[in-house]
Amino acid sequence: MVDEYARIGNVSVACELFDQMRSRNVVSWNTMLALYARNKDNAECLRLFDRMMQEGEVKLNEATLVSVLIACANMGKIDRGKWIHSYIEENERIEPNVLLSTLLLTMYAKCGAMDLAREAFSEMRERSVVSWNCMIMGYGVDGYGEKALEMFLEMEKSGETPNGATFVCVLSVCTHARMVLEGWWYFDLMKRVDKIERKVEYYGSMVDLLGRAGLMEDSEKLIQKMPMEAGPALWGALLSACDTHSNFELGEIVAKRLIELEPRDVRPYVLLSNIYAREGKWMMLRK
Repeated sequence: MVDEYARIGNVSVACELFDQMRSRNVVSWNTMLALYARNKDNAECLRLFDRMMQEGEVKLNEATLVSVLIACANMGKIDRGKWIHSYIEENERIEPNVLLSTLLLTMYAKCGAMDLAREAFSEMRERSVVSWNCMIMGYGVDGYGEKALEMFLEMEKSGETPNGATFVCVLSVCTHARMVLEGWWYFDLMKRVDKIERKVEYYGSMVDLLGRAGLMEDSEKLIQKMPMEAGPALWGALLSACDTHSNFELGEIVAKRLIELEPRDVRPYVLLSNIYAREGKWMMLRK
């Protein structure tokens, strides 16, 4: 019964039924832990795990640790994550499969401990593209752009084929590290070598990268060359860049385009007003 309510996401009923159980096996505990993790109720997931340990009814297994690691990663609980890492190493019956190992390195990466993430990655017997992506993104978020791109090259040398998510990570790294040339290179590589269809999110990353670097004209040209219609999000990113870099001429064009797309959105009017005010276009501002 607990499993049935957990499957449909009914937390309150599942929790009530769980508490009414006279005896619980590891499946019962894991079902509730997974339910909390799936619903992003990370604090409750960890509280239930503490209760599970205190009652000592069952032994932990891989599924138990998967849910708890997700909660640790989301809450930045590195000490709890380290305990789980030690538990895995000390218990031979726990099989550190790809999912469990990837979650372990993800937990370290989200906690900003990239040295420990790298250690966990190196210890993996088998890796998936998700494992590589987590390392690339982890280095990027932590401000190690060059290490992130080195990780991508290491991934290619290993024979692992990048996927669309890999390039989302790489382009995000290039954006935050202001690596314009590298961004263009990877944007070209994904289509030319890896045959990955460029979706709107990849164009969005490049528009953001070029805009942050002050290359608004290049950003606008890229939008115009897109094989699909650019939505408000892309034009909005370009308008924000025009506002930041005081590009009045292009900013006015982009703002008017955005107003055509979403006339009820107040943001393009505000940014257009900012541009007019900076340029001293008081008559235009009154209009």
